[in-house]
Amino acid sequence: MYVLNKKTVIKFTSLLGFLAALQISPVSANPNETAACASHIQEKISWDNNGHAKWEQKNIEKLCKGTSSPKEPGECFKKVMSGHVKWGEGDKWEWENAVNLCSGTNDSEQTIECFKKQVHAGTAWNEAITQCQAK
Repeated sequence: MYVLNKKTVIKFTSLLGFLAALQISPVSANPNETAACASHIQEKISWDNNGHAKWEQKNIEKLCKGTSSPKEPGECFKKVMSGHVKWGEGDKWEWENAVNLCSGTNDSEQTIECFKKQVHAGTAWNEAITQCQAK
């Protein structure tokens, strides 16, 4: 029979804490940067092609999550949605796809250029989004 003493309990809880820390995403969003990003987007950038600029909070959070450059996700999204980025068959994007591409970016130009190069090289648009998403 194994008897738990104070020292064993402390070691065990320390180990649990360490293991829990390993499960935390290495790219955690800074709440201040996420809030700053949201303020650059909400009611300023249209999320669709009909001028609707009132975003659902969960969509703003997805677009802003992980960025350390608060203006960049919104700038990326705005450029993609404005018809300046061809995805293969056209330049009109579904907003969900633009959010997926631009989510968490720290450099909107780099993200967009990556996407353009991938599509130009023959990569399918959905795979190009995956390859060019901010990591």
